[in-house]
Amino acid sequence: MREPDLRARFIKPSMDPQKLQHFLSVYDTGSFSRAAKSNDVSQQAVSKSVAKLEESLGIKLFERGAYGAEPTNFGHALARRAKVITAETRLAAAEISALRGADRGYVRIGLGWSFLTRIAPMMITRFSDKQPGITLSITSGDSRTLFDKLLRGEVEFVASAPPTEMELDSALETVELFDDRDAIVMRKDHPLARKDTVSLENLAQQTWLLSMQLQMQWNRICNVFLAAGLTPPTRYVDMDSVILAKSTLLQSDSIMLLAKELFATEEERAQYHILEGTELPVPRTAYFTTRRNSVLQPAAQHLKNELVSACRSVVGLNQLRGLTVAKKP
Repeated sequence: MREPDLRARFIKPSMDPQKLQHFLSVYDTGSFSRAAKSNDVSQQAVSKSVAKLEESLGIKLFERGAYGAEPTNFGHALARRAKVITAETRLAAAEISALRGADRGYVRIGLGWSFLTRIAPMMITRFSDKQPGITLSITSGDSRTLFDKLLRGEVEFVASAPPTEMELDSALETVELFDDRDAIVMRKDHPLARKDTVSLENLAQQTWLLSMQLQMQWNRICNVFLAAGLTPPTRYVDMDSVILAKSTLLQSDSIMLLAKELFATEEERAQYHILEGTELPVPRTAYFTTRRNSVLQPAAQHLKNELVSACRSVVGLNQLRGLTVAKKP
């Protein structure tokens, strides 16, 4: 008589990627109707997918209520795994398609603001010269948004310098690239630029530009003022565009905490005044981030090599650490 397979009591059949996608849409939007709209299907189809998942797993993934769909503990646990599964499914299909010759290749990555001004243009030029048949797509933004896209498989890797306080998802793996540092930036003829010494009281009275997507950075700024017994700045403008922020700095008396790497040339830096010697700027580490145990497709590996080469050219070989350019076989 055949021995019973004890694992069968715990291991269920593979889950349908489409059902997982529907589940993740409900998880992220908090609504079956919004999930249906984002997937261009009926609400009934999404409800059926989630119900099938719940039936196969023997658990409840959402609590339905007047305010939408609230994930249960089981729902949170499945979401962490489902993001990895759907990401790898997407990338596997893209790689197989390229190997079959169905297209000439495509790679999409995420870059943080510290990489946009000097490193990214150099990387793009070198990659396009060597890989003219591969379509390159780049999305930029704050690290939290980019990491979420990475977990979803919307990008193959992310290069960014996240706030030191940010906790990374356990499904992500990072390698250090170089040290970055924020600085208080203002226009060159800003009233504070003419002062020999700028105090925290002076800074508290200014209009600050910031991105509330970087909430941890703003919390840290406020904590510095509070620790000194001062009221944090009360005048600020929330904006997510680096281009808009730099333009606003040049045309107003506002100030902002920005990465020095955002100023590409000496001519551009000459338009701004960078304030040193305060408690506010802190060093950050720029990372190359991938999904743990995920293998980059060939096009992404080529792009990674060009990214490392560009970092080496911009920040210097002595300051670059962690990653090296992979040798050709």
